[in-house]
Amino acid sequence: EIKMSEYWTHTSSESQDFQIPTHDLDQLPAIAWSRSLNDEFKNVKEFSVGIADGFKYLGLAWRLRKYIQEQKKLDQIPILDPFNNYPIKAPLMGVPLGGLGSGSICRGWRGDFIRWSILPAGIVNPKIVGFNQFSLYSEPLYGEKQYLKDNNITQVLHVKSKTGVDYSMPLKNWDANMSGEHSTYHGLFPQAWTVHDGEPDPDLKLTCRQVSPVIPHNYEESSFPCGVFIWTIENESDIDKKASLMFSFQNGMGTSSDTDGGHTNHYFKRTDYDEQAPTTTTHGIVLQHDYSTKINGNVIHSPLCFGIATKIYSGENKRVSYDLDVITNSNKSLKKMWKKFKSCGSFDSAREHSNPSKKGESIGAALAVKAEVLSKTKIEIVFAIGWDAPVMRFKSEYKYFRRYTQFFGKEGNVVEDILCYALDSYIDWIDAIESWQEPILSDPGLPDPIKMALFNELYYLVDGGSIWTDGHELDSIENFGRYLYLEGHEYLMFNTYDVHFYASFALSMLWPELQKSVQRDIAASAQKQFGENDWKILHDGSVATRKVSWAVPHDLGNPGESPWLLPNCYCIQDISRWKDLNSKFVLQVMRDYVITQDMDFLIEMWPFIQGIIAYVQENFVDKSDGMIRNEGFPDQTYDVWSATGVSAYTGGLWLACLKSAQNMANLLGYDIDARAFELQFEQASKSYAQLFKDGYYTYDSSQNKHCDSIQSDQLAGQWYAFASKLGYILPEENVRSALNVIYDRNVKGFKAGSMGAMNGITTDGNPDKTSMQSKEVWTGTTYGLAATMIHEGMYDEAFETAIGVINTTYYDKGYMFQTPEAWDQNGDYRSIAYMRPLSIWAIMWAWENRPNPE
Repeated sequence: EIKMSEYWTHTSSESQDFQIPTHDLDQLPAIAWSRSLNDEFKNVKEFSVGIADGFKYLGLAWRLRKYIQEQKKLDQIPILDPFNNYPIKAPLMGVPLGGLGSGSICRGWRGDFIRWSILPAGIVNPKIVGFNQFSLYSEPLYGEKQYLKDNNITQVLHVKSKTGVDYSMPLKNWDANMSGEHSTYHGLFPQAWTVHDGEPDPDLKLTCRQVSPVIPHNYEESSFPCGVFIWTIENESDIDKKASLMFSFQNGMGTSSDTDGGHTNHYFKRTDYDEQAPTTTTHGIVLQHDYSTKINGNVIHSPLCFGIATKIYSGENKRVSYDLDVITNSNKSLKKMWKKFKSCGSFDSAREHSNPSKKGESIGAALAVKAEVLSKTKIEIVFAIGWDAPVMRFKSEYKYFRRYTQFFGKEGNVVEDILCYALDSYIDWIDAIESWQEPILSDPGLPDPIKMALFNELYYLVDGGSIWTDGHELDSIENFGRYLYLEGHEYLMFNTYDVHFYASFALSMLWPELQKSVQRDIAASAQKQFGENDWKILHDGSVATRKVSWAVPHDLGNPGESPWLLPNCYCIQDISRWKDLNSKFVLQVMRDYVITQDMDFLIEMWPFIQGIIAYVQENFVDKSDGMIRNEGFPDQTYDVWSATGVSAYTGGLWLACLKSAQNMANLLGYDIDARAFELQFEQASKSYAQLFKDGYYTYDSSQNKHCDSIQSDQLAGQWYAFASKLGYILPEENVRSALNVIYDRNVKGFKAGSMGAMNGITTDGNPDKTSMQSKEVWTGTTYGLAATMIHEGMYDEAFETAIGVINTTYYDKGYMFQTPEAWDQNGDYRSIAYMRPLSIWAIMWAWENRPNPE
């Protein structure tokens, strides 16, 4: 007997004239990050502070701990908390699901739904929800009852890791013991493929293609909170078979909210009649989540629901069934569900609505599709996943709406629409993604590891706690909304600007309207002044003004405060005295203009550029030589590595800033301004030239013992000048010489180039131990260095430099899809899942604009 929840599609008279669409979607990419599911990485390891550094930073550590305690007491969110471990550091991450700023769910390479960033907005929660799985049931199509039972295979399509991860109750109650020996994962963001070749059923090859609608220059679908799994089941045997795929999903994100009670699941069905195409029916489950949070002592309810669905064409012999009533933290309920699925590959519940969950219970639901797979044929089963969390609130209680609500609505009841759209559109997404990626993947000049990492590092734009608003809070009628993303999963500051300077190539090249939006927000914030002498500085215990007018902000706020309204949540240094931020704004505007050719944007930014440069000239520039000076504390992106006087890093950025300002003034017809910037550039260049000794630019002009260290990032200003097509701002022969020294000493001189560029190398060839950061490799700055080398025509050196970081990230250490800011000499990380490695797109920009591309 077929119950109400079991649906067999059949061929109706209206659909007989139509061919059911078929797609060859199980083909694997030629280039991707690939791994056998039975491989094991060693568990990733965080760096440790040595005794010498421990004494050096003792005061800072004490003040930081006190700050964290105060923040938590006030129900605030500290900008970082190194004293509490990041929940999951295992090497299990994979390509995330979702669009930019829509919230995200990371699906690990072994099959885990492992990391969540939906609500609260801007917070990333690494948590494996064990109930969230795909599972297979298979048996011969024909035979006696006992024969069918003996040849039944039921298995969770997941391979457990041995890295000590707790997989919780579901996998202990289900058949989840696949070895992974014949299964592989292939990740090429925003797609991933998992292949089970004769495992768990030796007669079947299963390929799951995962795709999310992340499409460059697309400002609609790229914001959608959804993803699609296209399963191809190929019967390679001589035996006709039945197969059923089950997609099970918990109502929640693995947080305490899952057991708060009041959550419900319900089944839905939509039939689409089209005279020009086969009739389709979408079957799905909506998991309605009663989500609430406390803001300023008030309990605030925010709409949140999840959904899973499948689409069946009329004429397909497929059966859809579901179970709405699984208590996912009950062994009894889990065993009951699995027993039913194992018995026949389907469910027979007639209920279309579950009861609300009780306090202490977490609930979930499952959707199963059963079909015949005849000998030597293959079929497709497609599932969509989506979520609807339209409202984002921070401590101000002000409501922001996510970008996708502009196209689906703001009421929190559109997850069915999102799922149906995804099931109707995924082929178009795949076509658009392949059209974007193919020219890069087929470029014979780019090494395959570079191609792979270019796309996979883009994961962070989705999975970096990103937020993309619909822009309703802006004055302009037509806008692309506003975009925020975290500095890192452990460094909770939005749009950290000294780091975004490196990462911004990805946005500027692929979603330039979002980059321009970020620039507008930074420009608006630059003018602000507030928090007069009430901002505690952790570096030395002093008090400063939180935001000084015309000092470019370090960041646009913290998820625990009010982003945009309260910038500069960073309190380790007095950010108004940093020397790199203002230059970095000017350089990004110049670079963005070169990429977009948007003269209106340049005109809009010019008044801000004038004020931002004037602030530097008035406060940090020595009038006698026009050169910016560092003040002997860490007053730039290397925020525990001090510089004094003229420094290679900050001084080079200032020269590039002046040259960019001169160029922009010329473009805008401001000849007097252009001449003034040109004269100051010439004056400052003479002072900067004194740093060039022994073939490179020394760290700074002080007499400190590290003043002659070789900094891998010393040519950051020249890099941006190249990227902005300004040519050489330093003598050409000096640039080539410095790059050769950096390559020989910082790259090849450290682990033979196998781990990237060491930040600082002393003249005797050892890592500079002046600070914690001087003896680290930074992934993002290494990519910036490689881009500089490409601009200079040093292609082999550039690729070797970058591939050292790529190999460490993806193959040696298991940092894939959580690339850290840095690692030490042992490869142990600091700040996992970080913004700066997006700078790999600077390599692509340099490659596209390289000299003599033929």
